[in-house]
Amino acid sequence: MKNRIIFCTGGARSGKSEFAEKLALSIEGQKGYIATGQAYDDEMRHRIHLHQERRQDRWQNYEVPYYISEYIHSILEECSVILVDCLTMWTTNLLLQDGEFRSQDDINQREISILDEVQQVLDCVRNYESIEEKTIIFVTNEIGLGIVPENKLARVFRDVMGRVNRLVASHSDAAYMTMSGITIDLKALEVTNNG
Repeated sequence: MKNRIIFCTGGARSGKSEFAEKLALSIEGQKGYIATGQAYDDEMRHRIHLHQERRQDRWQNYEVPYYISEYIHSILEECSVILVDCLTMWTTNLLLQDGEFRSQDDINQREISILDEVQQVLDCVRNYESIEEKTIIFVTNEIGLGIVPENKLARVFRDVMGRVNRLVASHSDAAYMTMSGITIDLKALEVTNNG
């Protein structure tokens, strides 16, 4: 039985998380919610509170801001449908956990480390064996549609986030984009270039 990976993207406040939660609730099995956000200030505490209120008690909750690869196997043992909200915060946490960048080599090494962490999670989901199908849904922000940021950190983040999104989307069985509360099926619209 093949486990499923689903990718849900969109802009800020587009409705992507709500779509992903409804999708997860429509699939049978114990629900798991991997929350990657950290409450560093009042605004983030409020944002986390709103997400928690919306979820209520229908989910088994896991607070994992950094190394999901260390927990994903045990979460798969407990849950059939897992929602990761979100790749954007997770990538931010991993990118900034060691402080400021000292060099371009430091930036490159962090990106390699982040992509390796993401790949480990994807591999664990794909290779996990169970009598029931497992589904993992990744929520993320599409941040590459605007202008090139003026500052270095924002450019580095945009580039790393773009590569993380591409990696997860390339391994996904389904991919959706939500814009202004309207969701489209990206895989159904995908164009392949064989030239």
